[in-house]
Amino acid sequence: MGGVGVPYGNSTVLPFIKSFFGGGANSVRAWRLYTLGPGSFSDNQGIRFDRYGDIKLEANLEHRFLIYRFLHGALFADAGNVWFLNKNPEFPGGEFRFDSFLSEIAIGTGVGLRFDFDFFVVRLDAAFPLHNPAHSPGERWLRRFPELNLWNLNLGIGYPF
Repeated sequence: MGGVGVPYGNSTVLPFIKSFFGGGANSVRAWRLYTLGPGSFSDNQGIRFDRYGDIKLEANLEHRFLIYRFLHGALFADAGNVWFLNKNPEFPGGEFRFDSFLSEIAIGTGVGLRFDFDFFVVRLDAAFPLHNPAHSPGERWLRRFPELNLWNLNLGIGYPF
């Protein structure tokens, strides 16, 4: 999935309501809602901004299997990020650049349970980041099995995509 929103007139960014975001139960599940991106932006001051952008790229892969009657399992991998078309001083490293966007793709993986009641599905997913573009270039890939504080839990209704 992907999308581009172009601000026009005297605007340099899209209105927040029209912006793209990453993370959460229906996106890259290893990140909480509005916490992924933009680009390689790193919030090293501990101030939490909602993260958004003008461009979004995302891919999801999920293998679902029957465990017992209405209970299904899932193994999944998600990849993606959001970027700005123009530089934004609040988010250094958040602008889209062809020479670096591939290294700024976040990758997460995890497992999930699907409670399929025929008329709706409730799902619980646990995911962790494999590649975090907010880290320094040499430290972006996860090198060992993650500690519990790196796991992100998501509760959702319906399938993620």
